[in-house]
Amino acid sequence: MSSKVKIIEKEELSNLHTGTLMKRRKALLACEESFQASDRYGYEIEPNPEETGFIEFKDTDAWRQAYDELKNVLKRREHWPRKS
Repeated sequence: MSSKVKIIEKEELSNLHTGTLMKRRKALLACEESFQASDRYGYEIEPNPEETGFIEFKDTDAWRQAYDELKNVLKRREHWPRKS
């Protein structure tokens, strides 16, 4: 199942709870690789993230920017080891 992730500003990411950021990461990773490889290709017009406000495919600049911004916010957070 593909994912649709809302585009949010970098400053807003810093204010989100770490658990919410991890859910966003999971949703970004669940996006389809490309519109051309999706089952929507040939039936719909390719969505433009700037117009829709949502990221749906990994081969877009919007996806790369969102993922890089998310990684930068997460790497500044304190890390706790998982319970074994």
